[in-house]
Amino acid sequence: MKNRTHLFAYILLNILIASATTLTILWLWEQRNPRQTAPQGAVTPLSTTPGESQSANPTPAVEDPIEPELTFVSKDIDIQIRKVVGAGDLEMEYVEIYNQSQGPLNLSNWQLTDEDENIFIFPALILNSEGAIKVYSKKGTNTVIELHWQADAPIWSSGETATLLDATDVRIATYSIP
Repeated sequence: MKNRTHLFAYILLNILIASATTLTILWLWEQRNPRQTAPQGAVTPLSTTPGESQSANPTPAVEDPIEPELTFVSKDIDIQIRKVVGAGDLEMEYVEIYNQSQGPLNLSNWQLTDEDENIFIFPALILNSEGAIKVYSKKGTNTVIELHWQADAPIWSSGETATLLDATDVRIATYSIP
């Protein structure tokens, strides 16, 4: 019976310490990252056209979703296809893309293409400055430094040109495979 009392006290003490620690961390986070809320009693006006009255229970307008602008993402694009390795060997071949820009680049929906109209579309991806990503032709699981085309056969061959297009289909870089 004495062991149960000690166990209960230990569990209770553990819960209290964990709760206090969590609350302290949340309080510190809130102090460093305050929420941006309207002051108490502030009213957000509805936009109306002249002569139009506001109803007592207005229906909020449905807005198109707006993608936030990533202010840390570089607007000056300096990216290159550094190399194509293992062309013709599905298990070995990959394309290495290197970001030489001063800041990170958003590669979401960019395309890597070959001359045979094979297209790889990049998933949501931010490539840091001086960072590189490898795009393997073979099947596999994507990671933060490796993407997989999921191809059944090799994509690249000697003499072919790899092309990198941005999300608006503007050619950003090319690489001729030796």
